[in-house]
Amino acid sequence: MSDSPLHIARKDTGTGQEVRARSHGRWPRRFLVAVNVFVLLCLVAVGVAYGYVRYEIGRIATAPSSRETPEGHYSGGGNIPIPKADLTGGLKPENILLIGNQTRQGLTPYEQRLFGSSLTLSGTLADIIMILHLDPATDTASLVSIPRDLFAPMPAGSPVGSYQKIDAALNDGKNGPDNLIAAIQQDWGIPINHFIELNFNGLINVINAIGGINVYFPDPVFDAYSLLNIPTPGCHHLNGFYALTLVRSRHLQYEPPGVHEPVADWPYDPESDLARIVRTHTFLKIVADKIKKEGLADPFRAPGFISAIVGDITVDSGLKSELVKLVLHYRHVNISSVAETTLPTAPMNNYYFGGYGVGDVLFPVEPADMNVIRAWDPSALPAPVAPKTVNVQSITGSYEAAVAAGQALTSDGLHVASTTTGTVPSSTTETYVLYHQGQVAEALDVMKYLSGAVMMEQSSSVPAGTVEVQLGNVVSVTSKLSGASKTSTTTGLGTTTATTAPTTTAPTTTSSTSRASGPSSSKAHVAPTTTTVPTPGGIAPSSATGTDQPWDPRACPTS
Repeated sequence: MSDSPLHIARKDTGTGQEVRARSHGRWPRRFLVAVNVFVLLCLVAVGVAYGYVRYEIGRIATAPSSRETPEGHYSGGGNIPIPKADLTGGLKPENILLIGNQTRQGLTPYEQRLFGSSLTLSGTLADIIMILHLDPATDTASLVSIPRDLFAPMPAGSPVGSYQKIDAALNDGKNGPDNLIAAIQQDWGIPINHFIELNFNGLINVINAIGGINVYFPDPVFDAYSLLNIPTPGCHHLNGFYALTLVRSRHLQYEPPGVHEPVADWPYDPESDLARIVRTHTFLKIVADKIKKEGLADPFRAPGFISAIVGDITVDSGLKSELVKLVLHYRHVNISSVAETTLPTAPMNNYYFGGYGVGDVLFPVEPADMNVIRAWDPSALPAPVAPKTVNVQSITGSYEAAVAAGQALTSDGLHVASTTTGTVPSSTTETYVLYHQGQVAEALDVMKYLSGAVMMEQSSSVPAGTVEVQLGNVVSVTSKLSGASKTSTTTGLGTTTATTAPTTTAPTTTSSTSRASGPSSSKAHVAPTTTTVPTPGGIAPSSATGTDQPWDPRACPTS
């Protein structure tokens, strides 16, 4: 009875000091009860918040993804486990393909008048192709970008043909993401475990949902195609519409400091889409930083943000089921520390292949591309395995080139069974290393001896254990003869055999019109370039890390 609150109250008739003493004795108990109630309310609130988040995530659309790689395995290595550190919290290392779909579906009538109608522009192309690598063992993330204009083999049965720009692989209706995944896995051997696809309208809604972003422009910039128009330098607030004009800008003109001329006379950014990738990396960091500062990763504030964008996102069903777990695990990743790289490329303008005009394209650059992939994710590619047989077929019309390449590969210890000539698809051609399904490791072994415009391609016509090299004319084949290094090199100007490796192409001068796909400009950047890797015209490959130009936008300075 002495512990009854009523009994204690009745006993409190002594001095004030006694009352204060007894009140002090009850305070810890009351505080503990209050804390417990508060914690319970928080748990209920958080439960409701996450319940709502899960409800909103349930509204996200999914698309078929039958050709994704299971988490924890290589794409073509016969389900070889990835040799990584212990898994954390049930999560595995994974690669998530980030797709920016340039479809006009979902845009308002006004926006369609500006960006193009969904009736006349009915196809779907991948405006942005990035792969996010997540490693739960180290709680790190990294990005690698694939330029959209990179000319590449398409998966078998692709509606856009056997060879196209990589962005066209998305143009397969609801199967578009799956077709793009297949193209990336077969062409580079990169395992893709999941994908996220965001369209124009989705990007607009994301930016509007976070209240816009602040971007600093060192110089006035303009793009007649994307509608970007920043007439004055300084910090500008961009809503979703204007953010889209920035992300889409690949024909950017800039006003040099101290030069005041009409926009028509402004020089063009010489790197075109490659420069856009650099700007997109900056853009993503600005957006992620805004989301973090606004607390939109917090369960109490996330539902409204998620609700604004779920209608414009498409994912695979596997990713949909683990989105909440991924967000919770990686929400503390330092955005500024996320490494961002891009596959190096070399330009080829007004390209014709198989009798059809493809427009301005980019060629791959080996071994730089594979080196970037291995640095981005050391476990992405399986260890090379020597094939049983290698066949060399020249697609340049030169039988001598096939023979020279065959001899070089033979000296490297490969068993070359045949050297032949095949159909010539273009006056300038990439080299394709064809391999049997599931045998990326064999193709990678042959790739070790090739440099220049080289890419892998999966083919049902190639027997198991065999690799076929379709030899183009922008390639070097390195061999070892009598302890010396010898390179058999074919170029767009003919076939040569050098006694030293690698071959150095003479310095070549090019204007921005040879680097960009935008209109020409008499004030465009001009720079002599040299390269020790075969490229069209001897133009130096693009940088893997990209370079912010003086006119490129960046985060606004903080006060």
